[in-house]
Amino acid sequence: MKQPKFSKLTNAYLNKYFKDKNFPYEEWEFIVDGVSHNVNNYYVIDSILKSTPDHQRLIADALFELDEADQDVNAFLKNLAIQRYSQGK
Repeated sequence: MKQPKFSKLTNAYLNKYFKDKNFPYEEWEFIVDGVSHNVNNYYVIDSILKSTPDHQRLIADALFELDEADQDVNAFLKNLAIQRYSQGK
């Protein structure tokens, strides 16, 4: 029964994290399997917030570590987008 509580906490953390960070809009163009894709960080953030609780937990942990290390979170978001298109939607 703890899973739903932690899921809600993780989702609340992610919502607050992205709201507080207020990342500037970035758009990326990349090619996967010969197909060009245009994706922006707001789309990736929205996808994260709609993802499964397990994925949200993994992403929240990664974001926390990146933030602590003062790393570029938008580069991480771009990598998530590339991975998503590489695996298929």
